[in-house]
Amino acid sequence: MADAAAYGVILEPHHLAPAHYELWSDVVGAVRLFSQCATQWRATSGGVVGLDYGVLLQVAPVLGLTVDEQMLQDVGVMEGHAIEKLNRRTR
Repeated sequence: MADAAAYGVILEPHHLAPAHYELWSDVVGAVRLFSQCATQWRATSGGVVGLDYGVLLQVAPVLGLTVDEQMLQDVGVMEGHAIEKLNRRTR
């Protein structure tokens, strides 16, 4: 945890404990796409600002996914939560 804190990442106990989640079938594609683009963040000196959607739209067909409005909304929800977590600072 100290290593993470050195980089400004706050790990909470629930981050370290094994978790079991049920993934709804209607969001599997969005989760796959979001996960595959995990290194495609745009950032400024102020922190992470969002995913590079140009890359996201290029990766989707490679995964056999068709991006529609609902998938973009689902990715956007995950992106919003990730931005919040990524931009937290240690106190």
